[in-house]
Amino acid sequence: MKILPASVEEQINRVDPQRSLLIGIGLALVAAWSFFRVIWMLYVSMAFGLFLGPLIFNFVLWGVIGSVAAVGAFGFLTRYRKGSST
Repeated sequence: MKILPASVEEQINRVDPQRSLLIGIGLALVAAWSFFRVIWMLYVSMAFGLFLGPLIFNFVLWGVIGSVAAVGAFGFLTRYRKGSST
């Protein structure tokens, strides 16, 4: 199953496998941090009664950042795995 569009996959395949490992790890860390931020905002909003009003922008922002970072990390780490095995 392909998760990336063909044009994005072509761009990723131009990157050196060693560099794609570094980029993939960095994007995975950003995705993990974004997930942590969303969970933390859920906790704060439930603990202190602040929900949806002021935090909706942050939920959407960190959700989008985390999703894009996760897809990018998947693409770059897949590129590294393909490049290092050949």
